[in-house]
Formats: sequence, C-alpha cells, structure tokens
Amino acid sequence: MGDNGGVLIRTWSLDDIAILDVTGRLGVEDRAALYHSVCSVVAAGTRQLVLNLVHLTALDAAGLGELARAFTVVRDAGGELKLVIRSEPVRELLVRTRLLRVVPTFHTEAEAIASFEKPQPV
Repeated sequence: MGDNGGVLIRTWSLDDIAILDVTGRLGVEDRAALYHSVCSVVAAGTRQLVLNLVHLTALDAAGLGELARAFTVVRDAGGELKLVIRSEPVRELLVRTRLLRVVPTFHTEAEAIASFEKPQPV
C-alpha cells in the first residue's frame, strides 16, 4: 500500500481454491488492482475464488464496481466467487446495491472455503 492508503491484495491457494486477501482502501485510485488479480487467477485455471474483505478499510463506488466486475469475470469463466465480510458498513453498502443477492458472503475464510462443493469420487 502506498502512503495515500490504497489497496494491497495477497493471493494464496488452498487445494483448487484461490483466496485473495484485500487490505486497505478499494477505490478509484486502485480499482484496477482487484480486476487484474482476479483475471490472473482465472487465467491460471482457478475457478473457485474467495475475496477476503475483512481488512478492507474503505470502499467507494469505484471499488464496489470492481467487486461486481470481479464477480462477472469469475462467473463468465464458469466459476464461483465468495466474499468474506465482517464490516457492517461494507455489508450495508453491498445490501443497498443488491450485490449480496448474487454473491454469497461469509464471516470467515474457513466458512467460505468449506462452502465450495467438493468433487465426488468416481
């Protein structure tokens, strides 16, 4: 993150699930960072993504648009995107914009990860 706030995105994997930990401010200055991170993960073949927004300190309209765009990228690739949210202001913004109607949310990364369907043995 820069001196003016900004966003830091750390990506890690667990089995075939990518977790993107988003820290800081997701706004107009750094909106492309989330898009590029999600596109990189999807391009590498991962179709199950968790965006951990627990350490997100601010979200503006541009950042909200990036969350919607991330959902679209993953969905269009045949994947699933889940959000981890604990902040009531962030949750309220997602409720007002109806994004919570289409993107499942959880309180912890573990809950989000466990919600993905495991492939059945053949």
